[in-house]
Amino acid sequence: MLRKTQTVNENQRLLVFKNQELIKILNAGKHTLWDIKNELNFTTFDINELFVSLPNVERLYRNSEVLKTQIEHWKLDNDQVGILYVNDQLKGIVAPSEHLYLWKDTGEIRLDKVSIKNQIAIENRVFNLIMRAGANSASRLIRSENTVATKPIADLSVPKDHVGLLYIDGKLAEQLPPGNYGFWQLSNKVELKNFDCRTQILEVSGQEILSKDRVSLRINLSASIQIKDAQIAASSVDKLDEYIYKTLQLALREAVGTKSLDDILIDKLYINETVKELVTTQLSSIGIELKSVGVKDIILPGEMKAILNQVVEAQKAAEANVIKRREETSATRSLHNTAKVMENNPTLMRLKELEALEKVADRIDSLTVYGGLDGLMNGVVKLT
Repeated sequence: MLRKTQTVNENQRLLVFKNQELIKILNAGKHTLWDIKNELNFTTFDINELFVSLPNVERLYRNSEVLKTQIEHWKLDNDQVGILYVNDQLKGIVAPSEHLYLWKDTGEIRLDKVSIKNQIAIENRVFNLIMRAGANSASRLIRSENTVATKPIADLSVPKDHVGLLYIDGKLAEQLPPGNYGFWQLSNKVELKNFDCRTQILEVSGQEILSKDRVSLRINLSASIQIKDAQIAASSVDKLDEYIYKTLQLALREAVGTKSLDDILIDKLYINETVKELVTTQLSSIGIELKSVGVKDIILPGEMKAILNQVVEAQKAAEANVIKRREETSATRSLHNTAKVMENNPTLMRLKELEALEKVADRIDSLTVYGGLDGLMNGVVKLT
């Protein structure tokens, strides 16, 4: 055919190539072109897609003044991130070192370049805008095909009553107070470790320990701790909770293993005081304050518990027997003293006789008296 007719919609652009060389770009409308030698071919683009996906676009743009009238080009350095806006709407995040080729007729295009060479923290206003637009995702990251897809921003949060340690490429960068933060992570590895600064309770439970006299005890220990310096704690040990647990466990074993069962039961505060003395300085050196420590339970084996119960029962029985003998002795001494007093006092003796007669009379229904009142008094009751 000598003539070729092409229809271009309003949202399209038609690239015309002659012998694989770009010669013109056609806008919306119906176009007729002469092609006597059948040398023309065409490529249609939807400019609503924004990005020019033309093969060899970089070379074509550099060599074609025609293409430059239709396409906008941006280049980012390897320490820059781009925030792309179209008609003041955020469209995505551009990775470092990227080339952007965009259709100009898509709308008003703006690319804000952000240097991440020395500062990867994101301004709160920009961070909130990106998060509201849902642009912090691998699918919204504008990148070359050979670039690993990842979220452009590390969305970090430090809870209330915590402190956060920020690490950039494995090195401690800064300590963060509670709040929400955003950091560029396209060229850096960003990590956050949170530490709870409130007083925490740590349980060391079910410890089977032999006392000095080889009695097996099961002991439950409770300790309250608080992080005073998160940076020292993080740099000193890897697994903080595990380290504190092991430290308390070893101190508990040392305290119990050097005392006999009787000593432990007599001095109930010995274990608490000894464990605290052993671990306070050690924990303080890694930024941890030991506020209190205490034994919750001391559990004896079944046979040992039965033996101790028998010992306690025997001790109590002996104590009761001593008290009983003491009271009997006291009663006998009192009777002896009373007898001595009555021996030299006839009137008191007679009163005791009458008291005895009254007790006897309470126990009988009737009484026959011979010899008058003197017979009753002298014959029925007579104390000697």
